[in-house]
Amino acid sequence: MAYKTNRQLLTKGKNYATKQLKKFGTDEVGFDKDSRLDYLTGFHKRKLERRKKAQESIKEQERQLRIEERKKVRDERKKQMDEQMKRFKETLDIQAEIEEMKTENNKKGEKKDEVNESDDSWNGFSDDESDSSVKPILKTNVLGTAIYDDETVVEVESLEPNENFEFLAKTNNVELSKSEKILDESITRAKKYAKFLGMDDSKDKKKQKKKKFRYLTKNERKNNQRKAYQNKHRR
Repeated sequence: MAYKTNRQLLTKGKNYATKQLKKFGTDEVGFDKDSRLDYLTGFHKRKLERRKKAQESIKEQERQLRIEERKKVRDERKKQMDEQMKRFKETLDIQAEIEEMKTENNKKGEKKDEVNESDDSWNGFSDDESDSSVKPILKTNVLGTAIYDDETVVEVESLEPNENFEFLAKTNNVELSKSEKILDESITRAKKYAKFLGMDDSKDKKKQKKKKFRYLTKNERKNNQRKAYQNKHRR
């Protein structure tokens, strides 16, 4: 038994080669310099062609969209016109019916007038009828005026000071002699607190004037810069 090489085992020898030849059918590979140059130097050209095709496709899509929009507008207008025509026809039909009703009513009115002319004229109610049989529609009610003789009296009495006021103050540990002093102290404390909150309405208080904003002159800016430089580089 002959020993097979690795290539023969992997490719199965000539059978594989013949199959590949039949598959592709190329015995020779040629080399064209012109096509090579076109390929190597035609990248920018092909890029421009692709861009041009894309622009043309976009324009075509926009054109199709415009056509569809116009078609939608035409369809909507057509629907509106159809609806208006339907309404107009309905109004015409209604007017025709109204005219027919008017003509019928006029004919009936003429017939009634002819019948009424043939009848005798009405002379009103007879005096034989009793008034008791007729009941009035409106009813009148007379209300009497009520007079009230009672009088209400309100008496106002002044409150007198309590006799046990001093006794109550002593029981609650309150000295009446210091009441005025405590009242004055509380008033002064309230005034101070009002001043602290800025609620003082006294006329003597002078309003603080705000300083007006002013730009520095050129010399002032130079002096300030010089002082800042000296302070920075001071030993």
